[in-house]
Amino acid sequence: MKSFFNFLLAVPAVLAAPQINRRQDENTVPGKWIAQINEDSPLASALSTIQTLAGIEAKHQYEIGSFKGFSFDGDDGVLDILETIGAIKSVEPDRKVYASAPVPAAEIDARALVQQSPTTWGLARISHRARGANNYIYDNTAGAGSYIYVVDTGVYTGHQDFGGRASAGANFVEGESATDGNGHGTHCAGTTGSTTYGVAKRANIIGVKVLGSDGSGYNSDVIAGINWAVSNAQQNNRISRSVISMSLGGAYDPQSNNAVAQATAAGMFVAVAAGNDGKDASNYSPASERSACTVGATDINDNRASFSNFGSIVDIFAPGVNIQSTWIGSSTATNTISGTSMATPHIAGLAAYLLALEGTRSPAALCSRIQSLSTKNTIVNPGSGSPNYLAYNGNGA
Repeated sequence: MKSFFNFLLAVPAVLAAPQINRRQDENTVPGKWIAQINEDSPLASALSTIQTLAGIEAKHQYEIGSFKGFSFDGDDGVLDILETIGAIKSVEPDRKVYASAPVPAAEIDARALVQQSPTTWGLARISHRARGANNYIYDNTAGAGSYIYVVDTGVYTGHQDFGGRASAGANFVEGESATDGNGHGTHCAGTTGSTTYGVAKRANIIGVKVLGSDGSGYNSDVIAGINWAVSNAQQNNRISRSVISMSLGGAYDPQSNNAVAQATAAGMFVAVAAGNDGKDASNYSPASERSACTVGATDINDNRASFSNFGSIVDIFAPGVNIQSTWIGSSTATNTISGTSMATPHIAGLAAYLLALEGTRSPAALCSRIQSLSTKNTIVNPGSGSPNYLAYNGNGA
């Protein structure tokens, strides 16, 4: 151990000093940090020595492809010590992250407030070139054999519309059970693959809880959820048939973007919400991660939703206003809500649908396939820099 201790102290002479970002703002969490380890440093041995030198304990450990790191609690004195350790690549403050919260009806333009028909309009829209249809047309493969990891507030797996295909995978929220106490995750899961409201009606759904019952959480927990999802898919030899759905976000954060980038590099498609502030999505994470498939929202009249973020980082638009799906409270509960959170699972479900229908392909190729299938130039005011691409499942209707 002594030789490794000396190695760590000697490394700064040949490597760039760790990049320690001490800046705090309204989105950072005082005293909570996320550290990234150099790619060529073995995580376990480096972490053991770092914890000894700095007197800290890792809350989460991350190893997603070349992204290695850990989260911890500490003060400026701890950061001073970490700044001298060559195995550390960077340290960022932990940041708050939120479910891309349902948008209150009062905040949606009047043109978006269209009464929902008995059939989910979102499913009808992505299966027809022209709007106004009331049926969902899809191939009967329906995502069979694919896996959708819903990284969110958890999933109420007892809802009958999941038909036994939903399971609780992991929980990273302290003090809460793995079940969904908010409803957001269950709603998103339902849009990805429930029997009545889902795009990929035969896909397997796995809940990864990273946000609490109030719909908020920390980037450190989100990264832990991504880490778990990738590891679980790899261990079960299904990463090429798996997708991640992330209807959450916050201020720009390089660590969470890096985690998503490593998930896609490992072969896992990741759909992320563009955000609900009506601004350029490049200022948000994980929406700004280029390897993810970033999703904006439209309404029943093919307008970009008034709340939807936009810009060149957006890859695709999907229905996101007045979307009905599964909910918590009973095994038959539903709710109708709006947000880019509701658009994102349409794309995660479509990705799973295409994996089952057309075979496996890389995350980048799959996002490109979704773009190539899309209905072009039908969205009213997609926003500056945004592609005018509305999701379509390619069935020919």
